[in-house]
Amino acid sequence: MTCVSQLLSAAVSRLKTAGSDEPEANAEWLLAYALGVSRTWVLANGFENVPAEKQIQFESFLVRKERGEPLSHIVGFQPFCGLDIRVTPDVLTPRPETEDLVEQVSSCFDKKGRYAFLDMCTGSGCIALALARNFPNAQVLAVDKSEAALKVAQENAREHRLTERVHFLQSDLWENVMGTFDLIISNPPYIPTADLATLTREVQHEPRLALDGGADGFEITRPLCEAADGYLNPGGLLALELCKGQPWPLAWGLMEIGWQAEVKKDIFNIERFVFARKI
Repeated sequence: MTCVSQLLSAAVSRLKTAGSDEPEANAEWLLAYALGVSRTWVLANGFENVPAEKQIQFESFLVRKERGEPLSHIVGFQPFCGLDIRVTPDVLTPRPETEDLVEQVSSCFDKKGRYAFLDMCTGSGCIALALARNFPNAQVLAVDKSEAALKVAQENAREHRLTERVHFLQSDLWENVMGTFDLIISNPPYIPTADLATLTREVQHEPRLALDGGADGFEITRPLCEAADGYLNPGGLLALELCKGQPWPLAWGLMEIGWQAEVKKDIFNIERFVFARKI
């Protein structure tokens, strides 16, 4: 029988050969999921023998990772702000920088306040659900163009018992949206089309609809911002996640049309977020 450390060593070697990101961490997580234990247990029990049926499960995970599938697609979920978010090929995998966006936005509001929040391009619903959990008196509208993505987001809402306060709407940006909000937050598609081919294999498994920001990366963000002031309550906040190099041009553009805007860094010290209020 093969032990944990032997399986990990062979798996790391295979993932390195396949060009996988973070081969050690991925091997450890995949074995943990195959065994039904924590990653900490895997790291602490290298000499434990692994039953044959668990080795078969691990092998099936490993083959998929060698092909470049994201870890979240293989195991079916991604931790996000303390929630396990179900992930499928129809939605973008939640990322640490988006967790940071939620944390920074949450610090701008009273946790006991009664708010109306809007999450545009909700995808898996991770932002909307995290905000609903952080603000127990808030109502959140989660909007997406993709029917398939909304189905995943609704399943996540049911799983976390947030269906009474998180509501879902299929809409191409503002097309079907009504009402006004204290916060409009979005992690929109922002990758310039020409850059998609340069992304890692793992990211290229993500839905193109959630990545492709058009020729300049602002094809979604531009109309989102142009109409946002009509959907914000007085003093309301617009908060956006963008890629490196995009926040300042967007912030300057907003300031030119009467917004008060600032750029904030993410946990990796990259200028990634724009926070703006209409003056």
